[in-house]
Amino acid sequence: MDLGHTEIAGGHLFERFRLFYIIALGETVLTMGSAFTDEPFKAERLLALAIAFTSAVALWWCYFERSERIGIAAADTFEAVGAVAWWSTWTLTLIVRALIGIAVADELAIAHPRGSATPAEGRWIGARQLPPVAAAGTGHLAAATSPLTLIVGVGAASAVLVAVATADTARESSRSG
Repeated sequence: MDLGHTEIAGGHLFERFRLFYIIALGETVLTMGSAFTDEPFKAERLLALAIAFTSAVALWWCYFERSERIGIAAADTFEAVGAVAWWSTWTLTLIVRALIGIAVADELAIAHPRGSATPAEGRWIGARQLPPVAAAGTGHLAAATSPLTLIVGVGAASAVLVAVATADTARESSRSG
């Protein structure tokens, strides 16, 4: 399979990826809303919803602030645009699969914030969808928070996402400034 030559523009390719990612992230947000409205109002459920939404914003920020720009630059710079497109498609697929795991964990935490945070209940689903290094990190986070409640586990994962988004933005600002 020759992936070296193609007539696709990097910007066009990543515009399609952007639309697909927005749809997947939007479905995650809709899942949060459904989980919240399906049960009676409680303050801890509102807190779980706020944490889940913070994670969604951090995921959006990581993708649009940095990852997408890296992909477009690679597609526009390298001669083997087909190879960049192929790897980018697989990367987007893994990202969307991880979003599904995150949506499951958020839905469980919003519906049952005091529920048990065992790895089998959501975060482990997400971990199995990730590349090995990310899966190991997610697995460790799930194991560390498993004696705690779902809201604590989702809160810890959200804190990591916000830290990654913040660090990426700070690193990019220091390079350009």
